[in-house]
Amino acid sequence: MIVGHGIDAQIISQVSAVAERRPGFVDVILTPAERAVYDARKGKHRQEFLAGRFSIKEAYSKAIGTGIGSQAHWQDIEILPNEAGQPVMVKHPRQNQVVVHISISHTGDTVHSSVILEKAVTSSVAGENHEKVANQAVISTRRPAWIEISASAIAQNIATVRELTGTHHFIAIVKANAYGHGLAQVVTAAKQANVDGFGVATIDEGIWLRQYGVMEPIFILGVTPADYVDDLVAHQLIPVVTSEAWLDAVSCKLSRQATLVLSIGVDTGMGRIGIRHQEELQRVVEKINQNDQLILKGIGMHFATADEKDQTYYQQQVKTWHKLVDNLPLPSNIWYHLANSATSLWHEQPSHDAIRVGAAMYGFNPSGKEITTDKLTPALSLKAELVHVKKVAAGTAISYGATYTTTQPEWIGTLPLGYADGYARQLQGMYGLLPDGRHVEMIGRIAMDQMMVRLPEDMPIGTVITLVGKVGQEEITLAGLADHLNTIPYEVATSLSTRLPRKLVK
Repeated sequence: MIVGHGIDAQIISQVSAVAERRPGFVDVILTPAERAVYDARKGKHRQEFLAGRFSIKEAYSKAIGTGIGSQAHWQDIEILPNEAGQPVMVKHPRQNQVVVHISISHTGDTVHSSVILEKAVTSSVAGENHEKVANQAVISTRRPAWIEISASAIAQNIATVRELTGTHHFIAIVKANAYGHGLAQVVTAAKQANVDGFGVATIDEGIWLRQYGVMEPIFILGVTPADYVDDLVAHQLIPVVTSEAWLDAVSCKLSRQATLVLSIGVDTGMGRIGIRHQEELQRVVEKINQNDQLILKGIGMHFATADEKDQTYYQQQVKTWHKLVDNLPLPSNIWYHLANSATSLWHEQPSHDAIRVGAAMYGFNPSGKEITTDKLTPALSLKAELVHVKKVAAGTAISYGATYTTTQPEWIGTLPLGYADGYARQLQGMYGLLPDGRHVEMIGRIAMDQMMVRLPEDMPIGTVITLVGKVGQEEITLAGLADHLNTIPYEVATSLSTRLPRKLVK
């Protein structure tokens, strides 16, 4: 159970200026162990470290509801980097009472921090929480393989779509662990970019957002069973009304005095969920209008072919929408949300009220090769460090099945990730990028947790290999991997395992 949440933001240059004017300031804020890390860093990295520790300690004090100096002093809180370089709170005043989840991110001259306090599991309730703990994903923070999410790329993509569409409300779609990019990282970046709402697929994703501190409207795009109406109310989530029967079931289960905010789904040709007939749609709107416990926040649809050059079916859906919706007695402040990423990029907007954007926010081209675009910047990079390097003789077989055998003496490097991390077994023969942009081929079969690359020469352990992302002028994209796998980049991204740590970077 979440028992506290605090957020804070600091201007890095301002914190640095205070440290320059008052040399003792650093030792007030940092513990001796933190000071050692601070002293080992140089330039902007030192400034970011100090501002980050200042901010995260402020956020912790807000999470416990006291402020610095009451029940939490600067020296009582210690945040040190773990083996993967990620900040971990190793000491704080409520050490035995709560589990602390922290996030520190830098954007330009600003550091943003978030602290979530979760009630610790005691022995008396351990049995009750066993299933919950068993279902939690293990994130491998002590292994040098990780995903980086660019906050600036997400912000740039959001700004691009806003400018293209001119719409009033931007709904950031963060379902499926933010398309595999990481909920915490993407939500943080999207909030920094001032989105107006969020969209998820399930009620559990919506509850997670609320517990993370999201205050904006949260739309659930998938069907929520009526049995969970109390949870919808408690967490102020907006489910989609997909039928009159669903609305009737929810209305019957709604507690007295409770208020439920709704969005209506209209099926104009996607054939998935939503109301298809005008009479049913009219009855649904009338029932909502006549029930003081129900508030209609939105109404939307989904385009099936907005990412194709042939606009015939797209225009047919637009006509169906107007036929079904135009004469409905809807509230004046309702959010009309029709456009998805493809509609936002390539069509005249059917409504300038609200857009639901997933793929474009992450830098995907939702059309693949059908319609090209240069307006988007990929937000995700996948990287790993060499953990083992060896020189082998000609005639040496590598990995399962001996599918690769050296024809001459070669340097072979091992990377600590594999198909269990979402880097598919079929990607044997693809390549990664060295820090100077040179290609290194994946040789031998990709195993569950490890894979090998052919190196041009001996290289030190810890050399970073980019598997998705840009190095200089060279770039490996999710779309490129998807082409190799004969699928779409959405599938590649959402297949990236939760055990890979996600890091929000500039």
